Amino acid sequence: MNLQNDIKIKQLYQILPEGVVAPASWLAEQGYSMQLLYQYIKSGWLKKTSRGSYIRGDATPSWQGAVLGLQKLGKVPFHIGGITSLNLQGYAHYLPFSDAQTIYLYGTEKLPAWFKNIKLEQKFCVMKKPSFDAVGLKSIPSGIKEWEMVVSSPERAILELLYQVKPDGLGFEFAAEIFEGLTTLRPSLVNELLTLCKNIRVKRLFLYLANHFDHPWAKHIKKDGLELGTGRMQIVKNGVFDNEFLITVPKEYHAG
Repeated sequence: MNLQNDIKIKQLYQILPEGVVAPASWLAEQGYSMQLLYQYIKSGWLKKTSRGSYIRGDATPSWQGAVLGLQKLGKVPFHIGGITSLNLQGYAHYLPFSDAQTIYLYGTEKLPAWFKNIKLEQKFCVMKKPSFDAVGLKSIPSGIKEWEMVVSSPERAILELLYQVKPDGLGFEFAAEIFEGLTTLRPSLVNELLTLCKNIRVKRLFLYLANHFDHPWAKHIKKDGLELGTGRMQIVKNGVFDNEFLITVPKEYHAG
């Protein structure tokens, strides 16, 4: 390797942390040709993680490194949401191992092929709904250098989670246990998200659980003006019908 190439690999190591997956398009923008990448692979400086993505040295790619490559280098607007975000922020300590191995990604665009083809222990589940634009997103440490991942705030993540609660989907009891631990939600953000939420079932379920657990923030929720519909909705099979929120809930959660 000549001196110029030696300088360039050192520069790359300065801007690409170990463990972050770099898409070829980003590397090309930084001035690294395919020929140069081939030389780096041959020398052991880089390793292919999929067709069109690379990682430093002989590192094993992690889901965090893949997501950082997607968000920060690929600039693709996906975020970690739902139960994965709640788990990362300490609200789902008892999450079964099988669920912890599924990483929920939220976004409406098509995932690039280089990202989908990275071999990981975990699997990604892409969700397109509910969508709130950029409202309620935040950054948290990824565990790789000082780089941060974009995730849903607890306020947004619980609405994303509730979207999956249905008779043939995620269990009501599981979501309720998570909701019970959400004692410090910000009512101003909750109100903004509820106003943006287009899913009547999610809004009704959120309001029912807020009323059931009666956390301190719940009294600040503004129900007036929310579109909640008029028809009955089945949330659980063989449940008790709640006349206020017009949904079926498990008997043990119904006040009577």
